[in-house]
Amino acid sequence: MVFHIEQFPDIVVENLAFILEPKDLLQLASASKSLYQVFMDNNVWKSKTLHDFGDLFQIYTIFTTATGFTLDPALTEKFSQEPSDWRKYYMQKNSTVNDNDTALMDQADQEYANAQTQLESFQQDGNVEILVQVACKMMWILDVFPGHAGCYYILGFILFVLNKLEEAIILLEMSRAVDPNFEPVDVLEEEIERIVKGYKGEEELLHDNQLSKALTDVLEEVFSKFDADNDGALNAKELDSFIFTTNGAHPPPAFLRQMGLRFGANKKGWLTKEGFLAFYLEQTLDDPSETRNDLGVHGYDPQTLKLRMQE
Repeated sequence: MVFHIEQFPDIVVENLAFILEPKDLLQLASASKSLYQVFMDNNVWKSKTLHDFGDLFQIYTIFTTATGFTLDPALTEKFSQEPSDWRKYYMQKNSTVNDNDTALMDQADQEYANAQTQLESFQQDGNVEILVQVACKMMWILDVFPGHAGCYYILGFILFVLNKLEEAIILLEMSRAVDPNFEPVDVLEEEIERIVKGYKGEEELLHDNQLSKALTDVLEEVFSKFDADNDGALNAKELDSFIFTTNGAHPPPAFLRQMGLRFGANKKGWLTKEGFLAFYLEQTLDDPSETRNDLGVHGYDPQTLKLRMQE
């Protein structure tokens, strides 16, 4: 019986493409017109690219969509859209990757260690810009070393901190795929599972269509954190800092004034604590998950409303 490669199932062809070096794949493709059609197929080269170098296009989309963060413009240019010609992309990528560059590997490991330190500082001061910086570093490392399990893990951890649990699981699975023995993934997945199971017993946000006492207490703590001059109101700078920490974007001045006018302001037009609580009452009545997301950003467990560092 004679077997023709062209008649092999797609999965066999795909795995053959994974195994062969590019030059060998091109040589095989040149053996006949039908083989050329099989191995020059754009989808075959896409699969080989993602197999060899990871899927930073998917990671970029997942991360930016879930967080709303604006990452390094160079990352946006490189990974916001998939290439139209995957073979060309693979060849260019393959010519630049050098897994044996020990100096570059040492630099990547140092950047990874620095990122862990930065995340610790975020848990102390809540500066969301730190998360943006760390995420960019992790993606640049993965661009060179796609087998670095720790980078996938840290991206997943950032999503976890922001209460984007489904997206976090996707990144953790990517980490496990490149290194099944990377233990931090198991620990974080167990924590996510605990949180998901805890949804049924979560602390209530509302009581009789008003903020619950537990939520009020937490929001007052958050307010006090940003009320730097302790005058019972958030001036433009303080309110901008709160919104940037929460959403990762600086609102226009008109928006800051409008918040005070709409929800409650002092004589200077600054948002008062009562106005701050009124804003969160409206948001929670409309979309309680958004309020829980905000609490997660500010270091609280979105379900128990307790500071994570105190658990």
